[in-house]
Amino acid sequence: MLNSIKISLKDTFVYGFGNIAIKIVGLVLIPLFTDPKFFSIDDFGTIGLLDISALVLTASLASALPQSLTRWFWDKEFKDKQKGIFFMSFATQVIVSALFCILLIPLSGTISELILKKPDWSRVITLVILASAIQAINNITNTLMRLQSKSVLYTITNLFKLTLVLSLTIFFIISKKMGIEGIYLAQVIGNAFVVLILLGYTIKNSRIFFDKSIFFSMNSYGFPLFLANISAVSLNVIDRYSLSSWAVLKSVALYTLAFKITSVLKLVIVDSMKLALGPMMLKRIGSPDIKRFYSKVLLYSTYVLMFAVIGISLFSFELIKIITISRQFWDAVIIIPVLALSVIFVNMKDVTVYGLHVAKKTRIIGIIVVFSTILSLALNFLLIPIWGITGAAIATLVSQFVFWLICYHYSQKAFFVPYELKKIFILVFTGAVLSFSCLLLNKLDLFPRLMLKTLFLFSFPFILYLFRFYEPVELKSIRGFVTKWSDLRHIRRNIKSLKGISDFEY
Repeated sequence: MLNSIKISLKDTFVYGFGNIAIKIVGLVLIPLFTDPKFFSIDDFGTIGLLDISALVLTASLASALPQSLTRWFWDKEFKDKQKGIFFMSFATQVIVSALFCILLIPLSGTISELILKKPDWSRVITLVILASAIQAINNITNTLMRLQSKSVLYTITNLFKLTLVLSLTIFFIISKKMGIEGIYLAQVIGNAFVVLILLGYTIKNSRIFFDKSIFFSMNSYGFPLFLANISAVSLNVIDRYSLSSWAVLKSVALYTLAFKITSVLKLVIVDSMKLALGPMMLKRIGSPDIKRFYSKVLLYSTYVLMFAVIGISLFSFELIKIITISRQFWDAVIIIPVLALSVIFVNMKDVTVYGLHVAKKTRIIGIIVVFSTILSLALNFLLIPIWGITGAAIATLVSQFVFWLICYHYSQKAFFVPYELKKIFILVFTGAVLSFSCLLLNKLDLFPRLMLKTLFLFSFPFILYLFRFYEPVELKSIRGFVTKWSDLRHIRRNIKSLKGISDFEY
């Protein structure tokens, strides 16, 4: 199991490097998007609504094909049909994306009226639809790269896309004065280039193939996940749609900025671990130590994520001051600890839900997500009129907690795993106290504020030690890790040692 954890860490670092680049691009663009010379605060709110609409479209287009491909690709019964199953998935996605474009582009004016309350954004909506359709196709190829542990290829191609999209976005906004339209035109071009770059890889791993039985089995497995994906995305975006309906675009802009900052946690840590661990957690089905592996994945991923949550929360005030041009955005700091803490429960749900995947009880996932989405809508309806963006953030936190709790309950019934919940509670409680302390520390002068925040951040692992959080073997491993990597003379040798890690045979 230790070797598998090393493999997952190696791939997590590689995926994480790519995901860090994504967030760097996002943070680089925030000063541009918050500059009054190019965009008003209402424009930033509009960008936030368009971004979440793109997420909903991509989830609708994907039809759970990546999850179905992942589940069938490693099924021992179909190991000799891997190229055919990939071709079937890829071809289906191309057809679905094309049909969605044919259906939705003529309705772009209506969609603009529905989302933005005016029809004159139809050209931008068309670009959002095209970018989402192409991204859905890219997701299938990205899934194959993950399944084949092509983490370096995955990262390089996505870094290329990011560089291209960033360059084009800046060019279209500053030189061409295209405004919001330039943002999504850059995304269309970037996504299309990735399809072309990976065309050779796609063809190499394809074999013309169609099996009616496999096709319908994959769709039967995937349809509940498709509903779950739609509901999960809705759960993540309903807060901003609600703010748009019950508040002003300025509230959407502030919430969007806070969400962009806390989404660093999800993209760089949660999604990176998911990309690396997802295929491995399914490959380990039938392994004698699978339950202990799942348990440790939840504990260690929560530990790493909570440390980052504390850091983001404590230094959010300073970060917002640095990356935003207008002072109008500074009020977003009050909801960052709440949104950051909600990411903890997103990660816990992503890990514990694998019990339902192992048992192939995916229909339950769809029902749980629908319930959580309805709960989120109700909480937004109740809390936004009272507390504004703070109410929306609390609604998100409560909804994500309930989502995890119900997933945990049914996953344990389907496939019991002895998760270390006592340690998880200590992690979450300690991290929450340290995270929310920023709301008091922000009132201090700069130097004492930074000193105290740094002290609070690095006190986290030591506070856990006082609660007897660590096992003797974990303390020994930590000491060994620190000893190995603190010696900078051997840094090149240590990095090269990662290349020798290989997975075990199944």
